[in-house]
Amino acid sequence: MELQRTCNAGVLVRLDGVSILLDGLCEGFCGYLPTPVSLVEDFLASPPDLLVFTHSHPDHCSRALLLPYETQKLRPILGPESFPEGKVRVGEVTVTAVETRHLGKTEPGLSHHSFVIEGSKCIWFMGDASPMQMKKMTGFPKPDVLIVPYAYANTPASWEMTKAVCAGTVVLLHLPEREKDPDGLWQQVKTVTNGESCLWIPELGEIKNT
Repeated sequence: MELQRTCNAGVLVRLDGVSILLDGLCEGFCGYLPTPVSLVEDFLASPPDLLVFTHSHPDHCSRALLLPYETQKLRPILGPESFPEGKVRVGEVTVTAVETRHLGKTEPGLSHHSFVIEGSKCIWFMGDASPMQMKKMTGFPKPDVLIVPYAYANTPASWEMTKAVCAGTVVLLHLPEREKDPDGLWQQVKTVTNGESCLWIPELGEIKNT
């Protein structure tokens, strides 16, 4: 399995011959990283097999960047508002949407779903779901890879909960640029996780086999 960080909270997953772009086309917002033009062009030239979006916030889904896929019907799209019931199969991989609550104060009318990707390995992609929402995923196998925002690792309680759920690697996203971090999120995460080997915080564009 191969993972590549594509933007603020987005990754490209390659699993069992299937490529899935998760929250991978977004705009820059308050220091959060947009999808680079080079990756936008690469994805249009060779579209992933499936595009998945957890919710409609612009730091997770750019309507402008998504438009060509919608109008030209380049590939199937799950989200950000319409989610299928049950499993979606692509090749030997299945993707299941699970309704979850967004972090923080609930925004009226906001639809948010996390995703379970199952093949030779299991991935949970939480989007911006609260750490407590992992309880809704108990019917699925423990994830070999758990992809989450910084809130899963910025307090001791949330980090212990995250480690207890994951059977392998925790991929931490949604951190701002280091030089544009007025809330000190990078330092919070560093203090709490203390260099634990199960954690991977990818740089933009970085690829890892896991």
